[in-house]
Amino acid sequence: MPVRPRQMLEEGPILDPLFVEHYRRFARWPSKAGARWMAAKMRALGVAPAGRVLDIGCGPGWLVRFLAGHFPAMRFVGLDASLVMLAAAMRGLREEGLDGRVSFLAADGQRLPFPDAAFDAVISGATLHHLNDPVVLLNEVDRVLAPDGHVIISDLNRALPRALWPLVVGADWVERQCRPAAVRRLPEGFINSYRAAYAPEEIRGFLERSTLGRRVGYYPRWFQHWIQTPPTPVFNRERCPRG
Repeated sequence: MPVRPRQMLEEGPILDPLFVEHYRRFARWPSKAGARWMAAKMRALGVAPAGRVLDIGCGPGWLVRFLAGHFPAMRFVGLDASLVMLAAAMRGLREEGLDGRVSFLAADGQRLPFPDAAFDAVISGATLHHLNDPVVLLNEVDRVLAPDGHVIISDLNRALPRALWPLVVGADWVERQCRPAAVRRLPEGFINSYRAAYAPEEIRGFLERSTLGRRVGYYPRWFQHWIQTPPTPVFNRERCPRG
């Protein structure tokens, strides 16, 4: 079945304070579930227990906050282009005892302000579909990743079977009803995000053109797909969570 043409989102950070606060509240519990999935993958891949981890496109920061609970010895850096989003992410770090273990930085994921091989792992969720040329970001990930480091990059899959599309439409409607009325019509949302996402062949093409492609595998699923480094030799395949 042919995949619908991609509809690009406007590139740029999310700055509307009303929407950011809504997103911070709405994303908390899905991010908690996502952190369990991510933590299982990080353990399976053998990410260093006391390593340094970068989250590109961290949004309100829930993922790294929850991952810090899974990995008490790790240090996390959340990076996002939106200062408004990062202000929400930094709220309450000290009270939660995460100050010093979790930090946030405003920067462009396509121009990472870090030296080569600075991180033991790089993670990212639902960021690639915001970019019109993900190859630049993938090259930057490869640059800042340690030689024995690990990558887990997940995003939406535009090649979602049409029979499942009503689930996306329904989720979009529910999320918009939860928004303040003033930001209900903003383009951000499930429908437009899936329309802007990449199909498997496009992701494979980006990896072939990037330096990161030589050290990762690609794993498509119906609702999402992800890019990750191979597991360690002692990896037990039965422990790998399925997306």
